[in-house]
Amino acid sequence: MGDWRLHRTLPSLATEAGLGSVRRVHHERRSWPILLTGKLVLDAAAIPLLIRTLTALDVTPSARPFAVYGWLLASWAALAHWVLARDGRRGYAVCDGGLLIHTDGADRAGTIAIPWDAIDTVDDTGPRPPRVYWLDGGKQRHVTLRTVTARHALIESVRSRRPLPPAFTRRLLPGTALVAVAVIQLGALTLSPFADIVLAHRAQDLRDFASLCTHPGASFPESAPRTTTGPHPVALFAEGHGTGPVATSTGREGSATTAAPDPDDIQLVACSRLVRRHVDMVCTYDGGESKLTSYRARYRVDVYEARTGRRIAGHTLDADDNDPCPYWLAVNRERGREEVVAAPAEEEYRSLIESIASGRHL
Repeated sequence: MGDWRLHRTLPSLATEAGLGSVRRVHHERRSWPILLTGKLVLDAAAIPLLIRTLTALDVTPSARPFAVYGWLLASWAALAHWVLARDGRRGYAVCDGGLLIHTDGADRAGTIAIPWDAIDTVDDTGPRPPRVYWLDGGKQRHVTLRTVTARHALIESVRSRRPLPPAFTRRLLPGTALVAVAVIQLGALTLSPFADIVLAHRAQDLRDFASLCTHPGASFPESAPRTTTGPHPVALFAEGHGTGPVATSTGREGSATTAAPDPDDIQLVACSRLVRRHVDMVCTYDGGESKLTSYRARYRVDVYEARTGRRIAGHTLDADDNDPCPYWLAVNRERGREEVVAAPAEEEYRSLIESIASGRHL
């Protein structure tokens, strides 16, 4: 039975059992501070992992806020269900006239009413969880207090045979912890450097910049500003090559042999698109039953400023494979016709972006 239903059910059960009014309820679960801390730790680990997963799956960065807020909504809902609505747990009601233990659920259900004068002893020594012993018709019975909220206060109430009211600070603790978690998460999403990644204002991975090629108007406002003299670190993406950059450059001398630039350093993004193609050669096989058509092609390479998404330059590249007809061809049986469109070589792309990064072609 969830906490909210326990609070509604226990007073009537206590009255029926002759134990008087319910003064305090202890729940068979961990305390609010532990649960909230666990949720915070889980969110802190899950949100970066979620963002890395979205990047690995080539999901557009604009989907990040929806995924992150969706996760937070789901985690809060799970916490609320665990605390307020989950069945099958015990509730310990400290009453004026004794202790009421109520369990609800499909597997274990029942109510035990223990008057104060029936309490025998409380054993909280040793490594095992505390136990409460009482006499029921001359027979000793016990209940084990494992994971119970404010367990020490419950034990003191049983020992003193009277309700022990919660301290004022303990009454405020759940609300205080809840506010603390909300403030921390709000700060992480709006004030910390990580917020720029969550809200897609800053790229976490070079693949994120591919969205400038696939989504008109996209930008990363927290990217490095374009300098007036260079160098201009750049990443080039080609149509049909996924979201991974075909070539990158830092714009510094010897950058062709160095590692790719850091995403925080990228100033420019180049996007290569096919704009025109012409038949170059037609190869026939099996007496004309199968054909391979090769095309010469022209590509437009548009250069965008990562920070604003503004187009600042454009270039063209012509591609022609100049390869003879292959000796054999594996074709799609349903079509029998295949096409090959020439594409610029990686060296051509690299030569172009080296000139863009250095500022010569801007």
